[in-house]
Amino acid sequence: MLIRQFRNQEVRMDKIAGQYARSGTLALFTESMVSLLSNESSHNAFMDLVSLMGQTFPLAAPALYIDNIGLQARVYTMLEGTCGGDQEARKILGGKACSYNKVVIGGHPPVVHNRIDFLIMSTTGIRVVLCINSGIHDELFREWVKLLTPAVAKLLDHETLMRMAYRDGLTSLLNYRAFEEMLKAEHDRASRYNTTFSIMMIDIDHFKKINDNFGHPIGDMVLKTLSEKLTEGVRKSDRVFRYGGEEFTVILPHTGLAKAMNLAERIRITVEKMKFIAGLQVTISIGICQYYDGLTGADLVKQADRGLYLAKNKGRNQIGIIKDVS
Repeated sequence: MLIRQFRNQEVRMDKIAGQYARSGTLALFTESMVSLLSNESSHNAFMDLVSLMGQTFPLAAPALYIDNIGLQARVYTMLEGTCGGDQEARKILGGKACSYNKVVIGGHPPVVHNRIDFLIMSTTGIRVVLCINSGIHDELFREWVKLLTPAVAKLLDHETLMRMAYRDGLTSLLNYRAFEEMLKAEHDRASRYNTTFSIMMIDIDHFKKINDNFGHPIGDMVLKTLSEKLTEGVRKSDRVFRYGGEEFTVILPHTGLAKAMNLAERIRITVEKMKFIAGLQVTISIGICQYYDGLTGADLVKQADRGLYLAKNKGRNQIGIIKDVS
């Protein structure tokens, strides 16, 4: 709907763009809106947007900053970190940690001078800022920003809704709904291409006692800290989920049982060595299974769950594997 609205605004934008209309600026305005509103990934959309700006006006050296409360700040920029990019990021983001995404368009590295900031949007939870070298079509960028605001807002609103639907509110991990969908996708891929994958079911041992003895705030802290350690402990291609309560799952693409066991053991040892508060030691039990032809997604979950209960029944803080499905 908004894409159509922006395309229909070209006549009105002709007046806004003034002398720039003849040089194709209207098409650039519209292209940037379409890219923002049709791209499912905000990361890809912002990379495309800064790339479009940089290719059209390379001397402007555009940089886009997204500061979203509860998430890591993001930078999309033509600037090298050592040539003004890091300094500008600290200034705009107030020193917050950020993911620094360098947009490369070729040619000579841009020169930084007399930067000017344009506030694209600022709400309770999100702030988006565009920075360029001043004197490089300032007025054009100022009008461009006015048109970008609703498109950026819509994109980030959609991202927030998707995050609420597929992310756990406490840990920010993918949730049970996401696990169901990604398990099906991985199962279909393995079945179609004759590959394999493994899944892990992870449960915090005696978690109820942690809540009873130390309080729910400490229990929540344990869940969040463990979530971070699990995410750090797996590969980029792996996916960690909060399955429910104190239970987590991990999907390990292209991974056989032996490698899954090695990874599970490293994770188990890492958790066992973690320090929380005085008197509190946390351990986990893990069930593992590997996909092979003929197993359904439900079979895999059942098998991993049985492995988890085997580990629990054998004394906890260990790995359980049941190879047969019955």
